[in-house]
Amino acid sequence: MIVARKLDLGRGWFQTAGAQSDVVISSRIRLGRNIDGHAFGVLLAEPERAELASRLRAVIQGCRDSFYRLELAQDDRLLHSVLLERNLLSASEHGIDEVYVRSDQLCTVVPFDGEHVVLVGIRSGLELRSIHRDLSRLAGRIDRDLPFAVSLHWGYVAADPLASGALMQGSILLHLPALVEQGDPDGALDKARSGAARLELFPSGQANRNGSLANVFQLSNAPNCGLNEEQIIVQLEEAVHGLVHYEREARAQLLQGRRRETTESVERAIGLLRHTPAIGAEEALVLLSWIRLGVALELTEEISIEEVTALLFVSQRCNVMQVSQRPGDEDDRRARLLRDRLASHG
Repeated sequence: MIVARKLDLGRGWFQTAGAQSDVVISSRIRLGRNIDGHAFGVLLAEPERAELASRLRAVIQGCRDSFYRLELAQDDRLLHSVLLERNLLSASEHGIDEVYVRSDQLCTVVPFDGEHVVLVGIRSGLELRSIHRDLSRLAGRIDRDLPFAVSLHWGYVAADPLASGALMQGSILLHLPALVEQGDPDGALDKARSGAARLELFPSGQANRNGSLANVFQLSNAPNCGLNEEQIIVQLEEAVHGLVHYEREARAQLLQGRRRETTESVERAIGLLRHTPAIGAEEALVLLSWIRLGVALELTEEISIEEVTALLFVSQRCNVMQVSQRPGDEDDRRARLLRDRLASHG
């Protein structure tokens, strides 16, 4: 059912820990589906689009789960950016008028984001299989009332036949500070970039292509019509397990060879965030990366892994402007938010 039109920013998927959360920040799956008997993409006429949107809204209203219905007007870019920063939406060139976010904020339904219906699931830690079960259940519910376009030869059908098939993209956010600090002596990052077919490793949306801000990387499968959903999950899991192994080895070496310097860096980061009157988004992420590493290595008990992970997301620009209602510019609000969160754990 649809329960509200305003997202509860006081909660989020990042507030609970998942499997291997010391290294794996989050798992995410995007499923695209098209409705049988209707034109794809730009060929879909506006009256037909409006009809499909109304029918999808009725399906969601009939679900047992509770959803927020958020209207993304052209002038409401702030809310759109908040959802992007929380990874509840994908960056897209398609105009999105509305989005449905489940009340637990672990699942999002996005009409007309390329495909007629896009389902996004996200969890903390390595949780691809639980996400896939959850999305498959919801997709099955939608499919009963709005049958999906599917072919025995192509799989789930898209406007581009070469994109048809599973119409699924999985992605994992990984925190790899020790590999970066140690200079990746075993070449784990290069192996991940080139060793696994149809997989690519690149800095997340928090960074540019030349380097990973806050040592956060995203591993994802490239679109391919030759793999089914299980094969995509298996390939991603195998690649993640390898990176987790190398990162943990690098962390052990860091503790053995540079424990004092690492501890000082963690304590300095905590001190700066506890006392700074203003701080920019990039600097905050770098300091939070050190704190997250310190928590994972048990060098500090100042904060939990769940809380520091949450701060990686709520300290981003648009979330700060929406979460913090106190006066001040963005950097002032961010610093106050971080000071308050760390003080509550001190």
